[in-house]
Amino acid sequence: MTLIDQIMPRFSQQETHRRVVSAPESTVWDALHATPVDALSMSMALVRLRSGPKAWIDPDWSKNVAAQSNKPAVEAFAPREIDRVEGTELVLADIARYDFSGNGRPGISRTDRAAFESFDEPGWTKVVMNFTVEPHRSGTLLCTRTRVCTTDTRTSLRFAAYWALIRPGSALIRRDLLAAIASVAESMVGERAGDEAMR
Repeated sequence: MTLIDQIMPRFSQQETHRRVVSAPESTVWDALHATPVDALSMSMALVRLRSGPKAWIDPDWSKNVAAQSNKPAVEAFAPREIDRVEGTELVLADIARYDFSGNGRPGISRTDRAAFESFDEPGWTKVVMNFTVEPHRSGTLLCTRTRVCTTDTRTSLRFAAYWALIRPGSALIRRDLLAAIASVAESMVGERAGDEAMR
């Protein structure tokens, strides 16, 4: 059973994206953690749009993004790591009030798996996102899955409307991220082959 199945077995929304990468599993895992934010220019534009009016006009938002441009993408977005199986699965999670006026977050640790799983205060949306790396006949299968659940019915209805608006952009971001990770992994393979040839 994957970690995401343990952490959020029941959910109201889910999206899954996959990409076959021409690189070994260990290299794809390394690339997952090495792909920088600045490799995701399309994604960052969509994140800004999705973040709402404050991000559109706030110069500090752009400064913060620029400051993180070389940071690994999986460390730069709102969901934070809550668990992993080294070399196989990385799990990120977030709890927020998602709407176009801006996000709020509860006062719990954003990296505590147990706190995330047990949180049930009404009015919040819980999101979990994983990346898995597994063997494939053409290299490595890189997959990302996002699941959502809410803590009450009213929030579920509000999030459903929000999800209908942002889901196409969310899918583009995830596909952009997988493509960037694949590019980094395949570049690593080329660099390592070049190093071997030089020896």
